[in-house]
Amino acid sequence: MNPRTRLLAFAVLGLAGLIIVGFLIKGVLVRPLRAIDDQIVQLRVKLNGLEQERRAFLAADSEVRAGAARMFGADADEAEARLGAILTAQIVAVNLREADFTRMPSGRRRLPGAEEIGWTIQGEGPLPRVLDLLFVLQQDPRLHRLESLALSPANEGGRVRVRFRYLSLVLKPAPDFKPVTDLAQANLDSPQRHRYDAIMRRDLLRPMLAGDHEPPPAASEPVQQANVDAQNLKVVSLSSWENQPEAHLYDGRNQKTTVCHPGEKLLDGELAMVDYRPLPWPGKPGLLSYSRLIWRIGEEYWAVEIGQTLAERRRLSAAELPPSLKPNLQTSLSP
Repeated sequence: MNPRTRLLAFAVLGLAGLIIVGFLIKGVLVRPLRAIDDQIVQLRVKLNGLEQERRAFLAADSEVRAGAARMFGADADEAEARLGAILTAQIVAVNLREADFTRMPSGRRRLPGAEEIGWTIQGEGPLPRVLDLLFVLQQDPRLHRLESLALSPANEGGRVRVRFRYLSLVLKPAPDFKPVTDLAQANLDSPQRHRYDAIMRRDLLRPMLAGDHEPPPAASEPVQQANVDAQNLKVVSLSSWENQPEAHLYDGRNQKTTVCHPGEKLLDGELAMVDYRPLPWPGKPGLLSYSRLIWRIGEEYWAVEIGQTLAERRRLSAAELPPSLKPNLQTSLSP
């Protein structure tokens, strides 16, 4: 073998060696580095997720602490006692007689991360003073909900009976905070209070007199106008007057509130009844709904919760109907 051939052979062997070394380096170093890169990417994704959870936790914690400052107390017994004392104090503050009112604990209900407490209040007094009481209780900045309101005439003229539930929450576990114990003050001459005067202007508790020839207000007309549809009508109240339930429907298009009573025509159906049974709120586990409108269209019954439009109705099965409607259902389904 001449020197030229030998040199060429060594060059080929050297090149092959370099290729082999390259594959060895790739197998020993590059592949583990790629695996490390993949792990780094996965860890970054996990860190981003943890950071988002951290921000969500901090936002929720801030919201909970802000809400805690609006609670009546950190302990259920403390909050319930303080709430009861405040209710009594507000009754006296609006010039109602404490002796004309009773209050009973409405029972406690466990919720995820909280406990619901409250009182059932019933009593009687002049209608303007009762409206003052409802106003100041609603204006209290602390966490509360007023529900199941019912008004009816008392034995004495000019007086009404009122019944409602006043509820609040206690967080479990409760963060450290100093509850506000002062009695909330509300301006009874404010425009917000004057909105309640519409209840007095309706004057539903006054009996019809012989000289009353004025046409009924538009609010009591059946809800059957051609320019109103289910999408525009929202249930804003399911109250009771003279022990008769009624549904208040707000027409968003015409900015008008209409009152409908059971048995009256409601668009292409009729208002079957106002159901006051406490039932789970649809789609919200742990939350109760204490009243709903039941709308009959043809042979079917539909439920509409307060705050929903008629278009958001849900169909009721026979098992979900109140007992008083089940005979009607059986009659309508019989041949």
